[in-house]
This record gives sequence, structure tokens and C-alpha cells, in this order.
Amino acid sequence: MAADHYPYDFLVENCPEDKKHDIDFILSLIDWEKNTDPEFRKHYFRPPLHSAGQNGVFEEKWITYGNEYIAAKELTIEPGKTVSVKDHSAYGCIVIQGHGKFGIYDAEAAQVIRFGQMTSDEFFVSEEKAKSGVVISNHSKYEPMVILKHFVSNQDVPKA
Repeated sequence: MAADHYPYDFLVENCPEDKKHDIDFILSLIDWEKNTDPEFRKHYFRPPLHSAGQNGVFEEKWITYGNEYIAAKELTIEPGKTVSVKDHSAYGCIVIQGHGKFGIYDAEAAQVIRFGQMTSDEFFVSEEKAKSGVVISNHSKYEPMVILKHFVSNQDVPKA
């Protein structure tokens, strides 16, 4: 099996022209102290934070937060349940477990994807639709439906 590799230009594309072949400069861009911190989890781990929910129906929690670049929520809908979920901004999402409906669309976690096959596990929700609410139904009798939602901005993101 051949290994994939990226061209050198990908490594240095954001470096100043006169530094693109300066290995000392390139290595200086790495924060060695943070990347080799033996207490990394203690210093940087953020536990999931409850965002919304209704006991026995659904739970939503922030799983990535505390920075200005990206945030993510994990939405779990219990078997046989339907929810309407609202957010303040647009987002992309992926169904990682279960099957049902995402709005008017069939939704299911992909088990095996073969080249050229279509899937029904990824969705994009506009800001307008996010604010008005997306209706999601879990059609399983036994398995929770789990969806990861990712945002580039959302006024509700916890600071830390």
C-alpha cells in the first residue's frame, strides 16, 4: 500500500518567501512546550457541557468550545423520538449513529462507504433554518440517533 504525502509547498504555503527553506524558522513555528506537555489533558481538556435537553427525549451538549474559531455540539435523540432543535447560526452536521429523518430528508449513519456511493449522513443548515428549528426524528426502536453539529460562529458558545 502506497503512503499518501503532501507536497513541501503545503508545509510552507503561509511562510514568508524568504523563510520557505529555512528549517530553523519552520521548526520555530511549533509550540514545543505545549505539544509535549505531559499534563496536556489537565491543562487543556474541556469536559462536555450540557446545552439543552428533555429527559428521555434528547440531550445536546457542547463538546468543542472555548475558542474563537470553531465549536461543536453532540445531539443525542432517544429511540422513537422527534425533536425540533434551534440554534443561532448556520452549521454543518454529520449523523454518526442511528437513522431517521433530518427535516424532510432521510438520514442515517454511514456504515461502509464505497467509492462513488452516495450517503445520507451529512447536512448543512442555514442560519435562517437553524433559528426557526430543524425537526429531527429517530426511527429506531432501540438505538439512539447521534449527530455532531459544527459551527464557525455561534453566540451561545461557552467561553471555557
